[in-house]
Amino acid sequence: MRYGHAEITNEFAEITNAFAEATNESAEATNEFAEATNESAEVTNEFAEVTNEFAEVTNEFAEITNAFAEVTNEFAEVINAFAMIATI
Repeated sequence: MRYGHAEITNEFAEITNAFAEATNESAEATNEFAEATNESAEVTNEFAEVTNEFAEVTNEFAEITNAFAEVTNEFAEVINAFAMIATI
């Protein structure tokens, strides 16, 4: 079957339009992926902030625990001193 100039031009136009549609769909999918990536980054950043806050609280708790241990040790020394006095 022979194609005339008009038929070839129409075929080429259809192929070009199909390619344009596929390109647009690809661009839309790329944009959706970019949005999802940005949302994921936001969630990751929020998680990092919460993790940092938890680390700060943990450090403060460790400081309080250490201070309590020091007071407990000093109290033990006082009790030992009283025990020594009691044995006299």
